[in-house]
Amino acid sequence: MTNEAHILDLLPAYALGSLDSDEVSRVEAHLSSCLICRNESNSFQAVADQLSFAMPAAAPSPDLKDRLMQRVKTTPQQPRRTVQGPPRSWLDRLLPVWSLASLFFIFVLAGFSLFLWQRVDRLEYATSPGGMRAVPLTASDPASRATGYVLISTDGDSGALVVDGLPPLGESQQYQLWLILDGKRTSGAVFSTDEKNYGGTRIRAPRSLLDYSSVGITIEPTGGSPQPTGPKVLGGLLRQP
Repeated sequence: MTNEAHILDLLPAYALGSLDSDEVSRVEAHLSSCLICRNESNSFQAVADQLSFAMPAAAPSPDLKDRLMQRVKTTPQQPRRTVQGPPRSWLDRLLPVWSLASLFFIFVLAGFSLFLWQRVDRLEYATSPGGMRAVPLTASDPASRATGYVLISTDGDSGALVVDGLPPLGESQQYQLWLILDGKRTSGAVFSTDEKNYGGTRIRAPRSLLDYSSVGITIEPTGGSPQPTGPKVLGGLLRQP
């Protein structure tokens, strides 16, 4: 089976559950008959399963309860209905409780999202309790909306790259990931993005990914280059300075 017949480019998005229904059907049909892609999919899934542990838990602010209760008190109340209807079911009686709980969770999620993006803006990487790392990548051009993550296993022997916002290139060009150590650059992956500006690939390196200090992504000729030749579009620190 040729490389073109595989669906490796879709596997990161499949592991993260971000494909549409038609793409999911295509991937699952292919995985049922392709051992190579099935093994790659299992590797991506193992990394994706750890994402929920990659960021530390963010506790809500101390005044969250007071602000929440104040908002509930100031919410206009619906006028009481004087017309007697059929007896309310147990589900109807629970609806106000669920509404309040949903509002609480909205506040918690909003606070966590702000916490996460503050960490990304400061180029901090997150480490799960088990040791897995999620390293944010930022665009070299401040006007670019490109973002990405490098995910590194606990032992550093496995890694994956996920990017978003990088436009598809022409047939003569691809993106290339560089692993940097003591000023020397080693190719870790050559990849392309789809029509939705999304891309992902497994990272391959001659040594543990924990040994490298930083990464960068450049635009290179199709198939990659021995050393960077094109402009850098994304980069990030694998270790704190």
